[in-house]
Amino acid sequence: MPYRAVLASVPVDEIARYRAEPSPGPLAATSVEECPHDLTATDIHPLGDVLAEAIDIGQPLRNDAWHPLRAPLVVDPETVMARSMKLEQAWAEAQPQLGGMLAEMLGADIDKVRAVYAQASRDGETVVTFLSVPDDPERAARTLIPDIHVD
Repeated sequence: MPYRAVLASVPVDEIARYRAEPSPGPLAATSVEECPHDLTATDIHPLGDVLAEAIDIGQPLRNDAWHPLRAPLVVDPETVMARSMKLEQAWAEAQPQLGGMLAEMLGADIDKVRAVYAQASRDGETVVTFLSVPDDPERAARTLIPDIHVD
């Protein structure tokens, strides 16, 4: 099964709390969306590169977090704002290339990424991204990703 990417808009003070506590419990988010991680391989320029950056580039959320593909990440509010603008611009540029079926297949998932970044940008929040637990039971047992709840 392909990995799912989880994106969450999270207040800055919640990131500080989550990093400071040895056993932090759930991470409080203001919004959460999930999309296929395969969006990072979208072959429409520059949209694919911008999506890959939005989903897979950031700072480690915690030193003790772990996933076999990549650890959970956090994107600071200033970078969120810049990426939100890049996402909107890349989406607008991609519209002529997104004909019929391609737009139908990708559009809703791309909208989820855009929505989380837009909300986080508007509210001065961070974006936390991480991947779903692997299907392999051995790897799944070792995976340490945040438990997210929406406030």
